[in-house]
Amino acid sequence: MKLTALTITGFKSFAQKTRIEFQPGMTGIVGPNGSGKSNVVEALRFVLGEHSAKSLRGGRMADVIFAGSSKRSPLNRAEVRIELDNSDGFLAKQPESIEIIRRLYRDGSGEYLLNNKTVRMRDITELFMDTGIGRESFSIISQGRVEEIFNSKPQDRRGLVEEVAGVLKYKKEKQHAQKQLDETSDHLQRVADIITELYQQRQPLEEQASIARDYLDQKKRYDHFNLSRLVLNIESNQAKHQDVLVQVEANQKLVADYEIQSQKANKAMQDLQTQQSKLEESLDQKQNQLLEVTNQMERLYGQQKISQQDQAYKQEKLAELSQQETNLQAQVRDITAEITRVQATVTDLEAQASDLQRKLTNLKAQAVVSPTDLRRQEEVNRQKTLQVMQTEANLVSQLEYLKREQAKQSDDLVADQAALKEIDALYQAEAQKEAQAQTNLAEIEGQHAQAKAKEKASLEATQVLQRRLEEQEKRYYQANDVLKQAQTREETLKRVALSHQGYYQGVKNIMQAQKKLVGIIGPVAQLLQADQTYSLALETALGAQLQNVVVTDTQAAKQAINYLRKQKLGRATFLPCDALKPKRLSAHQLEVVATTPGIIGVASDLVQIKIPNPVVASYLLGATVIAENLDAATILAQKLNHSVKIVTLQGDLLASGGAMTGGQNKQAGMGLLEQRNQLEKLQKDVGLMQEKLATMQNMGQKTRQELEVQQAQSKQATLTVVDLSQKLTQAQQEHQLASVRLKYQAEQRAKLLANNNLSDDFLNDYEAKLHDLEAQLAQTKQAKAELSQEANQLQANLQASSVSYEGALKKQGEIEQKLAVVKERLTSQSQRLADLSKQKLQLETTLAANQTEVANLEKVSPGPTEGKLQVQLDELEAKQADLQATIAKLKEARTGGKDEQVKAQLQVNRLGDLQRAALDEQANLAVRKSQIQGLLKNDLDELANSYAMTYEAASQDSDLNRDLAYVNQQIRLLKLGLEDLGEVNLGAIKEFDRINERYEFLTKQQDDLLNAKEQLIQSMDEMDAEVKKRFLATFNAISASFENVFPQMFGGGYAKLKLTDPDDPLTTGIEIMAQPPGKKFQTLSLLSGGEKALTAMALLFAILKVHPVPFVILDEAEAALDDANVQRYAQYLQNFDSKTQFIVITHRKGTMMNADVLYGVTMQESGVSSVVSVAVKDDQEERN
Repeated sequence: MKLTALTITGFKSFAQKTRIEFQPGMTGIVGPNGSGKSNVVEALRFVLGEHSAKSLRGGRMADVIFAGSSKRSPLNRAEVRIELDNSDGFLAKQPESIEIIRRLYRDGSGEYLLNNKTVRMRDITELFMDTGIGRESFSIISQGRVEEIFNSKPQDRRGLVEEVAGVLKYKKEKQHAQKQLDETSDHLQRVADIITELYQQRQPLEEQASIARDYLDQKKRYDHFNLSRLVLNIESNQAKHQDVLVQVEANQKLVADYEIQSQKANKAMQDLQTQQSKLEESLDQKQNQLLEVTNQMERLYGQQKISQQDQAYKQEKLAELSQQETNLQAQVRDITAEITRVQATVTDLEAQASDLQRKLTNLKAQAVVSPTDLRRQEEVNRQKTLQVMQTEANLVSQLEYLKREQAKQSDDLVADQAALKEIDALYQAEAQKEAQAQTNLAEIEGQHAQAKAKEKASLEATQVLQRRLEEQEKRYYQANDVLKQAQTREETLKRVALSHQGYYQGVKNIMQAQKKLVGIIGPVAQLLQADQTYSLALETALGAQLQNVVVTDTQAAKQAINYLRKQKLGRATFLPCDALKPKRLSAHQLEVVATTPGIIGVASDLVQIKIPNPVVASYLLGATVIAENLDAATILAQKLNHSVKIVTLQGDLLASGGAMTGGQNKQAGMGLLEQRNQLEKLQKDVGLMQEKLATMQNMGQKTRQELEVQQAQSKQATLTVVDLSQKLTQAQQEHQLASVRLKYQAEQRAKLLANNNLSDDFLNDYEAKLHDLEAQLAQTKQAKAELSQEANQLQANLQASSVSYEGALKKQGEIEQKLAVVKERLTSQSQRLADLSKQKLQLETTLAANQTEVANLEKVSPGPTEGKLQVQLDELEAKQADLQATIAKLKEARTGGKDEQVKAQLQVNRLGDLQRAALDEQANLAVRKSQIQGLLKNDLDELANSYAMTYEAASQDSDLNRDLAYVNQQIRLLKLGLEDLGEVNLGAIKEFDRINERYEFLTKQQDDLLNAKEQLIQSMDEMDAEVKKRFLATFNAISASFENVFPQMFGGGYAKLKLTDPDDPLTTGIEIMAQPPGKKFQTLSLLSGGEKALTAMALLFAILKVHPVPFVILDEAEAALDDANVQRYAQYLQNFDSKTQFIVITHRKGTMMNADVLYGVTMQESGVSSVVSVAVKDDQEERN
C-alpha cells in the first residue's frame, strides 16, 4: 500500500487548498522555521484520527482551523484528505483506491468520510488497527518520539515490543478479567458475610415466628369481638345521628320561617323606601315646578317694570324730539326768509355794482393818468379786509351754533347721570341680596356636604361594625368547634392515661394498685420530662424501659413483685432508687461528644425526672448520646469505636457494639412520651382557647353595643341630611331669583352707561371744536386790525402824494369807493347767503334725523300691556299657592313614611336577632352532629382500615355477638392475653421464611461464584502464556534486527537489547546496550546526545524491519545528529526496503540531497503557507 496524495484545506496555516502528491521512495518537506512544514505531519495525524488538541499543538480542536491573517478572514472549516493505493491488498476487504476525509467545523462538530461515505472515528481507527499505521503508531516518528526512547525507563521501553507483538489487546482482556475476578472475590466475601449473618438470624426468628402464630390466633378472636363492638357502636351512634338530624331539620324549618318573615319585612322595608323615593321625587318635582313658577313671576315683574320704564322713556323722548322738530322747523323758516331777503339785497347790490362799474369805466376812459401804485396797494388791502370780515362772520355763526348744541347735550348728560345714580342704587341693593343668597347657599351647601359626609361615614362605620360582628361571630363559632374537638381529644387521652393503655399488663396492674402498695413512684414514661423535639429519640433510646416502674427502695420493689406473682397479674421491671448506679461517659468520650459536629449532647443532661433523686436519669440515659442525624451519629460511633449507644432525632439507633436500627413504619403509633406530651399540650391549649373564647365573646358583645349606638347615629345623620336637602333646595331657589333680578339691573345700568359715554364723547367733541373756532376767530380779528392799520397808512400816503391828481381822480375815487362798498356788501351778502344755505342744509339734516328717530321709536313694538302682564302674574300666584299646599302635604306624607320606615327597620332587626339565635342553635346541633359523625367515622374507619370491611358487610355477619357486655368482657380478657405476650414480631413468620429462602439461595450462589472464579483464573493464565510467548518472539526478532541495523547506522560498532528480568517476561524492562565505533560497550544513558539519538533511530528502523509499514513520516527525527550521522541516516533511508515510503520533514542538507522529491513550504503571504515541488534527482541529472 502506498500514500499517493495529501490535500489540506483550512488546516492551520494552509488557508487555501494545497495538494501534495507522494511518489515511491523518499519525499522531503523543507522550509524555514515557522513556515508550517510540521503542519503537514499534524494534518496526517489529524486525518488518521488524532483527537487530542494538545498533540496538535492547540488548546482546543477548533484551534486547528485557519484563524485568519492580515489579508484573509478566518475560515469556519478545516479539511484534510489522504489518498491511498491499496492495489496490493494491504488493507483487506477495501478497494484498490482508498480516500479518507476528515472535516472539523468551528462550532466543534466534525465528520469522517471513507470513500465518500460518512463513518465514525472508530471505523477509521479499526481500519488501521494492527497495520502499524495510525496516529500513535511507528508510521509517524518525530524528534520527540526518538527522545522518548532514550530518555524513558527500561520498564517503559517494553511498550515498544508489546506494540509490535500485538499483545496490547491481550493485556486489555486480562485487565478486564482481573477486574471481573476482583468483583467476583468481593461478591464471594459479601455473600459469605450475608450467609453468616442469615444463619445467626434464623434461630431467634424461628422462636419469634412461633410466638407470632400464637398471637395471630388470639388476635383473630379479638378482632371477631372487636368487630361486634364496632357494629353495635355504629348502630347506637346512627340512632343518635338520626335524632340529631330530626332536630336539625326542625331547626332548619324555623330558620327558613324566620328567613321568609325577614324577606317579607325587608320587602315591606323596600316598599316603604320605594314610596319614600317616589315621595321625594314628587316633592323634588313640585319644588322644581314652584321654582319655575317663581322664576316666571320674577321675569314678569321685571318685564312689567321694564315696560313701564320703556314707555316713560319713549314718551319723554318723543316729546323731546317733537320740541326739537318744532324748533328746527322754526329755524328753517327763519333762515329761509333771511335767505330770500339776502338774495333780494344781493340782486339790488349787483345792479348798483353794474351801474357804478359802467360809470367808472367811462371815467377811466376820460382820465389821462393811470392809477398809481398806492391805489393798487389800497385795493389789495381792501380785498384782504373784505375776506377777513367774511371769515370772521362765518366763525361767529359757527361758534354760536356749537354753544347751543353744547348746552343741549349737557342737559341730556345731567338727566342720564341722575337716572344712572338711581339704577346704581337699585343694582347695589340687588347685588347685596344676591351675595347674601349666595352666602346662604354656600353655607347650606357646606352644611349639607358635611351632613352627607357624616351620613356616609356613619353608614360605613355601621357596615364595618356589622362585618366585624359577623367575622367575630364566625371566628367564635370556629374557635368553639376547635375547642370542643380539643376537649374531646383531651378527654380521650385522659381516659387512656387513667386506664394506662399502652403499658404492659404487669405495669398497668401495679399502677391500678398503687394505693395498696408502698413506695410506688410511677413508670418512667410518666416521670420523664423533656423538650418535645427529643421525644422520638428518647422513646427509641429507652424502648421498653419507659415502662419500668420507679420505686423508693428495694423493699418496695420486692413487695410489688410479690403482689404480681401472687395475683398472677403479669410481670414488670422496677427501678429502686437506693440500688441504682449512675452510668456516665468517660472524660475522653465527653470531649469527643462535645467536639463532634451534629451531636446535641448526653441524653441524661437533656431530661428531667419528677423526683428529687437524679440517679434515675443517669442510670437510664447517662451513657446515651443524642445526635441530629444518622451521618453525625455514624461519625461519632466510629470515633468512640462503637462503645456508646447513640440515637438520632429521627429515631435511628446505633447500639454499643455496632448494631444499627432505623427506618419508619407506614403508620407509626403514638409512644408513651408522645401521648403524655400531647395530653399536657392539649390541657394547656384548652385553657388558652377557653380564655380566648371568653375574650372573643366580650369583644362580640362590645361590638354589638357599638353597632346599636352607631345605627342610632346613622339614623339621626340621615334625618339631618333630609332636612338640609330641603333647606338647600329653598336656598338654591332664592339664589336663582336674586341672580335674575341682579342680571336685569345690570343690563339697565349698562344701557345708561353706554348713553353717558356717548354724551361725554359729544361734549368732548363740541369743546374741542369751540376752542378751535375761538382760536380761528382771534386770528381773524388780529388780521383785520392789521389790514385796517395798513389801509390808514396807505390813505395817508395817498393824500400826501399829489393834490392835483386827487382832484382829478376824486370823482373816480368816489365812484370806485361806492363800487367797492357795493361789491363788499355784495360779497358779504353772498357769503351770508352761502352760510344761510349751509345752516339750512344742516338744520334740514338734523330735522330728518329727528324725524327718523321718531319713526323708529314709533315702529318699536310695544311689550305686553300692563293688563296682560297682571293677568299672567295672577295666574302664576294662584299656581304658586297650589304648589306650596301640595309640597306641604308631600312633606307631611314623607314624615309619616319615615316613621313607618323606622318601625319596619325595627321589625327587620328583631327578626334578624331571632334568625341568628336559630342559627346559633343550628351551629350547636351541627357540632353535636359532627361529634357523632366523628365517632361514626372513627368506627367506620377502624372497620375499613383494620378489617377492610364496610358497615353493611360487617352487620351481615351471622357470627356477630350482640351481647355488648359479653363482647366487652371478652375484649378485655383477650387484651390481657395479648399484652402478656408482650411485643410480638408479627413479621417474624414471613421474615423467617424470607431469611431461610435467601439463605438457601445465597448458599447456591456462593457455589456458582467459586466456579466462576476458577474459570477466570484459568483464562488469565492462558492469556499470560500467550503474551509471554508473543513478547519473547518479538523481542528476539527486534533484538536481532537491532544488532544488524546498528552497525549500518554507525558505520561499525555493536548493540544489543537486554531484558532486565528474563525470568519474568510479563513485567521485565528492556535495557539498550551499545558500543559505537571506538567506544566501550555500555548502556544507552552513558552515550552522548547524538549517539543516543542515532541509537534510538537504529532501534526504530530495526522495529520497522521486523514489522514493516507502507509509509513512514519522519518529523525532523535527525535534528540532534551531526552532518556525518545525517549523511548515514539519509543513506540508510535510501537503502531501506523499497516497499516503504518515507516522508521526511527536515531542514538538514544531507537529508535533502538524498530525497527523491522535495516540497518546499513557504509563507509568501504572511500567515499563509504554500507548497512548491522539485524533483531532486531529475534536477541533479540535468546538472550532471
